[in-house]
Amino acid sequence: MPFLTQEPPGPVASLADLMGIARAMESEAVRRYGQLAGMMDRRGDAALAGIFRALVREEEGHAAAVEHWEDALGLPPADTGAFVWHLPPDIASSWDELAERSSITPYQALSLAVLNEQRAFAFYSYIAAHAEADPVRSNAEALAREELSHAARLRRERRAAFHRERSAHPADTRSAPRHRVASMADFQPLKAALLSAAVSELQELAAVLHGLGDPDGVAWLERTVAELRAADSAALPGSAAAGPLPARPLPTDIAQAVRAAVAVPERLAESFGDIAERSTDESVLSEALRLEELAVGQIALLAHTLQGRKSAG
Repeated sequence: MPFLTQEPPGPVASLADLMGIARAMESEAVRRYGQLAGMMDRRGDAALAGIFRALVREEEGHAAAVEHWEDALGLPPADTGAFVWHLPPDIASSWDELAERSSITPYQALSLAVLNEQRAFAFYSYIAAHAEADPVRSNAEALAREELSHAARLRRERRAAFHRERSAHPADTRSAPRHRVASMADFQPLKAALLSAAVSELQELAAVLHGLGDPDGVAWLERTVAELRAADSAALPGSAAAGPLPARPLPTDIAQAVRAAVAVPERLAESFGDIAERSTDESVLSEALRLEELAVGQIALLAHTLQGRKSAG
């Protein structure tokens, strides 16, 4: 099941239960994003606190839409607390992980917000696929479509944050390319090129960290490289389609090298997300979303290494 590591606990039997789950999903998002906004305030990061408050407003709008939906179906207001246990544990764990970080950028926060919307889509899609009653199925499908539209809006915000951050640090990385892919035959060499280029760049940065005396950082990058190799082992290492990396100055301290390493999966997530958003081929969409999720997970992994690191320069 894409995006979720655990299936829902069982089929949803009634519209009342489905709406209760939907209310709980939106209420939990409002609560979590509000907590994160407060944490960013206490850390003195007003810009990121503003991002989370904007997400609170977005989720409050979603919650109000669910309430109107409930009213239109003639259902009484659900007790959201009774349905929290139904929610995907992947979403809660990603919020917990986000709250534990001492350093995070707007792009990284929005990446996880996008991923959680996609997880919600997968969750409702699963409910629809296993529903026995037609009203449950049709309304779960409608909720799934809503989550996809939420993810699309957040991806636009994420792309804007990506370009703002790249403009602020032009030497750190290249902009993510935009790709239109019509079929798997078109996608396969592009996927190989993107993954191969990412592996080559991470290996180069691992060599820099080795030279700077940072074995822990090297180990982080080696794990990331292994994940990318597993994602497309037939194409790696060194796909000819990737071409040589553009010449750019190498990092001169550990902090610069780690920032450059985080930028690699950021570009991958943006590229594969762009492909998924623009593709009309179901197999391309599925594979691009899988690779986007992998890259978002790597952003979280590598960003964690920024915590407590000091420049060696």
